[in-house]
Amino acid sequence: MSKLLSGFLLAGLMGLSAQADLLRFEMGGGIWQNELSGSIASLDAAGTPFENIDSSVLNYDKEDKAYVWMFIKHPIPILPNLRLEYASVDFSGASTETFIYEGNTYSANTKTDLTLDQFDIIMYYNLLDNTAWTTIDLGLDLKIVESKFNATDGDGLLEPISESETLPIPMAYARLRFELPLDIGIEGIGKYTSYKDSKVIDYLIKLDYTLTNILPIDIGLEAGYRFQMFDIDGEDFDIDTSADIEIDGLFFGAVVRF
Repeated sequence: MSKLLSGFLLAGLMGLSAQADLLRFEMGGGIWQNELSGSIASLDAAGTPFENIDSSVLNYDKEDKAYVWMFIKHPIPILPNLRLEYASVDFSGASTETFIYEGNTYSANTKTDLTLDQFDIIMYYNLLDNTAWTTIDLGLDLKIVESKFNATDGDGLLEPISESETLPIPMAYARLRFELPLDIGIEGIGKYTSYKDSKVIDYLIKLDYTLTNILPIDIGLEAGYRFQMFDIDGEDFDIDTSADIEIDGLFFGAVVRF
């Protein structure tokens, strides 16, 4: 009986391993220590920007925000694979001096909050799948940015600002990964788009380490650096605000592979 049971267990594990070669699932998440630099400007009725508001005036600190990602790979060649990402991006502070927004002058110590939460829906093809320790993915990304800007005048003389926009941004997507000995991986992901006078760049590089190899689940840690640039002309997207900002910082998280 024990030999028969052992045989069933071995067959089951082999079946799980074979299934993993056909269908693969990975997910991860952690904290991104992001920092913002650059400027934003509101537009008048003719689409002309008012004075730029520098991030140093808004006095935003570095923030620790959550991120998560997951992807599914399948064995059907003609169908793209799927990757989903979410990053919470939010900054708040009290201005160090006056600034102009929508033609109104807001006083020093005006409290503002800028949100750029991001959802990425990526359809990609796997050109190399750990071939000679190398993985290459190419595809298209639909980045959905939930943008919000709130401000409360420091002197209380002006009406509070509360604006929100949803920006769908199509981007090219590429991923390159190298599997190194000792359960170490090096990975880079790049996304890019250019439309009229606007440009968006989003890239990261990371190192991950697999702690356990418990068939069929691997658990690991990841750490890296992520950079984003949003050069947005409000007229290109029919919105009331333009932005030329950069967001970057280190991130740390955990990874699970099935």
